[in-house]
Amino acid sequence: MAITCIDIGTSKICTIIADVSDGSIDRILGKGEVASHGVQKGIIVDREYAIQAIAASVKEAQSNAPKEPDALVGFGGRHVESSNNWFDVRTRAKDNVVDEKVKEEVRREAEKVQFRPERERIKILERQYKIDDVAGVQNPVGMHGYVLKLEAHLVTAERSYMENLRDCVRAVDLEPIDVWPNPLASAKAVLEQDEMDRGVILADIGGGTTGIAVYREGRVWYTSGLPVGGRQVTTDLAVGLSIPFSAAEELKVTGGGLYPERDDAGKVALLEKYRTTPEVMSYMIRARVEEILRMVLSKPPQLPQLPKFLVLTGGTAKLPGMKQFVEDELGLQARIGVPGNLPEGADDLADPAYAAAVGLLLLGAQQREQFRRGGARRGERLLRFPFPLSRLWQGIRSRASGVIYGRPPAES
Repeated sequence: MAITCIDIGTSKICTIIADVSDGSIDRILGKGEVASHGVQKGIIVDREYAIQAIAASVKEAQSNAPKEPDALVGFGGRHVESSNNWFDVRTRAKDNVVDEKVKEEVRREAEKVQFRPERERIKILERQYKIDDVAGVQNPVGMHGYVLKLEAHLVTAERSYMENLRDCVRAVDLEPIDVWPNPLASAKAVLEQDEMDRGVILADIGGGTTGIAVYREGRVWYTSGLPVGGRQVTTDLAVGLSIPFSAAEELKVTGGGLYPERDDAGKVALLEKYRTTPEVMSYMIRARVEEILRMVLSKPPQLPQLPKFLVLTGGTAKLPGMKQFVEDELGLQARIGVPGNLPEGADDLADPAYAAAVGLLLLGAQQREQFRRGGARRGERLLRFPFPLSRLWQGIRSRASGVIYGRPPAES
């Protein structure tokens, strides 16, 4: 079964269509990648330009792939916030055994949380359960107890932004059936379970934003975003060297790094073209990268047990010397996160720049597998109605438009 995923970023918009089964990616059917327009620091600032860019990406992906009616959408930005809260219900059963009904009931308690009108709840993610005084329970079904408690990770975003995002996707005839903050999607693609168990900070450093996800005890504990990324590095080079932004981007991608390198004659020649040296380049890049990384580390609540392990992903993580810089200057263990679990022939996606897009595919595959096994939750429309209902809804919208505005309905 095929699914469509769209990663909407500041630098690029990437659409991937893939066959999935058993919770994994079987085959990449189509991929479309275009420069992003109408998006700044993860926020849609020009609707028409954003729609044109999304449409171009989707069209390219669909050129050799089926046209699915639905899409999973990834997004980022500083407006992403999170909190961890406890909820509880009594078991009530005669034998005080927790069943699926009780488990669903405590989840509904989490769904009742009210946020400010301008905030929209995006995700409710289970961290752990507690039965009476027994903490750290991962699956309470079948266990005895009087009170079931759930610690849930609640992720919210600006409602106006989410409405604009969904409108742009619907404008290209796709229904955004599920949305995921990019750091959570990237984490799905690049983190190992043992890293999440011992504690890890993920920094998804894109073009205009940096997504943050902190995992403790195997589950997500903190999700957020920063309005800075690789574009700020490029801007520093453009201003510092008095060169156009496009030239600074070429310089960063081709000859940039956090440590001076004189062994590559081609890089040295490129730097000389813009009348600079490896030492000057690395100094400017290091200054901005260090600022971004220190913002990442200071953003989560400062607890004594904040993880000392940092996984870097996103396009900016490809700058040479990133891992060494984190270890040398910040005193943390580090690695570069590259998407795994890819099918044969998808080697081009084994790149930190595609972490969020691959993560969306894996999340979609996981949801489809849960649906197949009958484990869909309320609100997960992709799982309950993976195909026909969305097409029915598109048809209703099309015909309603014809009645209201006098336009003929679109061909289905």
